[in-house]
Amino acid sequence: MSLKNQNHINLDLKKLQFVPFLCDDMSVKQNDKTYSVCNNKDYCKDHPCFGYLQLYIGKIPSVVISTPKMKCLFGVQKNGNNFNMSLQFSNLKEDLEMKSFFDTIRNIEFECMKNIGLTEDDAEKFVSQIKYDKHKKYDPNLSVKLPFSNNSFQTTITSENSSAINIFNIQNFTNMECGIYLDKIWRMNDKFYAKWKCNKIHIL
Repeated sequence: MSLKNQNHINLDLKKLQFVPFLCDDMSVKQNDKTYSVCNNKDYCKDHPCFGYLQLYIGKIPSVVISTPKMKCLFGVQKNGNNFNMSLQFSNLKEDLEMKSFFDTIRNIEFECMKNIGLTEDDAEKFVSQIKYDKHKKYDPNLSVKLPFSNNSFQTTITSENSSAINIFNIQNFTNMECGIYLDKIWRMNDKFYAKWKCNKIHIL
């Protein structure tokens, strides 16, 4: 599986756009909510009916990029109804490709914060998906979500060494390349989340 056409170095952040959506009725359950485009460019991050920000690159409603070779630290982890992986930015100081990828992820997060309307005074309201251990002893990692609906993963998986690979068979510290995308910024409990999702895994 080739992900070269999604290389992060080809991403032009100048084409990144954010479109705000407001919730039509905040009183209904989450699964029943509907949303409409907010045409007021002066919308406020504190708007009581804030729904989400939709990201676009041109006309494409998501940012799609591939990762370099990364370690999946703990396999696939389940948290409630969500499935996640932690992909380590290994050798971040020495590996120029990894540093470039890290900078791309960080710059996208900065653009998200700017378009939400966050400043240095309330930057803590944005929950970064770049994670560090408590003492920052190890290289950071990127938290990515594996989309799951209708009792199945919306993620394809391939391997160079086996045709019988399963998402739940991914071991700790497995090397992989992934196709990931970012489509929306949500607000939950007064915090903003821009979660990367993984739609392709290639085990190395």
